[in-house]
Amino acid sequence: MADNPFFHRGPIRDAAYFCGRQQETQQISGLLRTSQSVSVVGPRRIGKTSLLYHLAAPAVRAANRMLAPQYVMASIDAQGAGQSSTNEVLAMFVDALRDALSQCQLDTRTADRAHSTEYHSLDVTLKWLSQRGTAVAFLVDEFELLAANHNLDPTFFSGLRGLASRYSVSYLAASHRPLISLVYADGSVLSSPFFNIFVTVPLGMLDDQGARNLLDTLLSKAQVRWPEPVLQSVLDLAGPHPFFLQMAAYHAFELMQSTARWNEQATMQLKELFYAEAQPHYQYAWRNLTDEEQHALANLAISQSDPTALEALRQLQQQCLILRSDSGYRYVSSSLQRFVRTQSVEHLLQAGPFVIDFRQRIVTDEHEIIPLTRTQFDLLACLALHQGHVVTAQELERSVWRDQYVEDPERLKAAIKHLRRALGARGDWVVNERGVGYALRAKGA
Repeated sequence: MADNPFFHRGPIRDAAYFCGRQQETQQISGLLRTSQSVSVVGPRRIGKTSLLYHLAAPAVRAANRMLAPQYVMASIDAQGAGQSSTNEVLAMFVDALRDALSQCQLDTRTADRAHSTEYHSLDVTLKWLSQRGTAVAFLVDEFELLAANHNLDPTFFSGLRGLASRYSVSYLAASHRPLISLVYADGSVLSSPFFNIFVTVPLGMLDDQGARNLLDTLLSKAQVRWPEPVLQSVLDLAGPHPFFLQMAAYHAFELMQSTARWNEQATMQLKELFYAEAQPHYQYAWRNLTDEEQHALANLAISQSDPTALEALRQLQQQCLILRSDSGYRYVSSSLQRFVRTQSVEHLLQAGPFVIDFRQRIVTDEHEIIPLTRTQFDLLACLALHQGHVVTAQELERSVWRDQYVEDPERLKAAIKHLRRALGARGDWVVNERGVGYALRAKGA
């Protein structure tokens, strides 16, 4: 029984388990070598903290020509600093620099010497390092907590900018949103030029090959190979998202340890195990979307042809919830789509494979618009409102024809026939309960 290599749920600290991000690693290292500050922007769980650990790893620094004494990396985790005072935050920078110098076995006497203020201590130490040809990069994780701290005024950020101007100092800031948006409601922090010195590096999902490489690389550590159906199941459930790939692959690995042959039952087990663990993360992402973004995500087929939804789609793509291809937008994974289908959205009704937009009176199936007449739309909407339950012929007739209602079984039968034909391959979702009425549910359910 091999150890499961897909155990990471938090940041990856061991560079041997870090996969991909070669382009971002080279780009950021190249910028830091020239003392250029960098802003890494990406949604929750995309791997920003892991990337910072990776960049600071000795082997990675050696490969990118960033070893001491020419370069020093000081790591700061801003978690818990949301209410800290200016001196407390500056002390974090001083302590991080002192630790970095100690790890590099460089002289720390200047950093340890007593000074009038924490900023003075930082200034003197950085000046001393700059004079001896040592560049310093401060790696600041959860930077938005500093930007949202009302104890840190524009003077504080201008002071950080001053250090970068006078010495060989750069900042690598990781945040969920672009730095320019991490300001007080009144925009006062923008008066500091600090926020103008960053090159932004977005951190998004892996590409398809990168996702496969992650699986292959970690499987090789366990000296295991998976058949293609297993790989496809994991990729379908997780998409090219590194966190969800770890999660889906973990469950697949455990199932493969106990399954003699991968079959449909194993695939279904994997779906349910993964969805149970992924659902709270989807719920968190969903709650943090605006109403417009929720509507665009649930009504994806319509949204991508709606000019008013372009900004919402852009935000959804940045949040790694949808992918863009030549054929348009699609959900990042089948599991995310499954989750979205269970959410309540104003003016939308999601029933089975159908999304019914009452505002525009449009029905979509997966990613395609289904052209329906007024009668067909009203029939489907009535059945969808009672999904899984039988609607009597009389109820359908009253719902569709209202004041034009006349008891005419043949008219309803003809309308149902035309509806099924319009739904194409999904027509069998309209089920006839002989002698009672009709229901909307999967065939055989």
